[in-house]
Amino acid sequence: MTRPRRLTPFRIGGAVAVAALLVAMALSTRFVTPDELASIGPETFDPAQAAEDLFAEANETIPASATPLPELLTGLQDDIPRTADDLGASKPNDTTYLFPVRGTATVVATQQQAVEITVEGVPGTTPLSIASGPATNGAVLRDALGFKFGDASNQTTYQQVGDELKALVREQIDQGTGAKLAPGSKLEFTGIVSVTDTGMPQPPAKPVQVQPLTLEGAS
Repeated sequence: MTRPRRLTPFRIGGAVAVAALLVAMALSTRFVTPDELASIGPETFDPAQAAEDLFAEANETIPASATPLPELLTGLQDDIPRTADDLGASKPNDTTYLFPVRGTATVVATQQQAVEITVEGVPGTTPLSIASGPATNGAVLRDALGFKFGDASNQTTYQQVGDELKALVREQIDQGTGAKLAPGSKLEFTGIVSVTDTGMPQPPAKPVQVQPLTLEGAS
């Protein structure tokens, strides 16, 4: 026959301590509704909103920090890294620099993906153009503003930020030019010039293309 187990003072004290702990845990626990739980979870990354924020930042900062295009090209044709340091260019990778630029251009010809231009102070030996239509690249603007892969939730949303910026830029350009870029017309532009550092100064004959941010008719 099994003898009944006696409740010793030690066992009684342990039971009381456990009960007190359970009561304290219950009192300190806050129960939340499903809606509250969703609101305190990880915030969903929105590429469209990120692009809107970057676009607003670009319109505020790039015109203010832009270098006149002739001045930039003079520096690039002398020493690319030094010019990048002097002007505070963005550097999204080891060999690429992104420079904010501005200028007044004369339209030479309009192609499907580029507007050929001349700019006073830039020799005719340097072919110049402004990207247009499908060649407009929002990723260049995204990278110039310092938005990095880790700022997005994944590769897809990172690319979507660039795509959304491209759409915003094209809409802004259409509003500024009325979608009409006739040869001989004058344009005020701001944008980004992407330069690859090959270890040598940029040759004067190397074509230069501006990825635009703003493009407006000038008198």
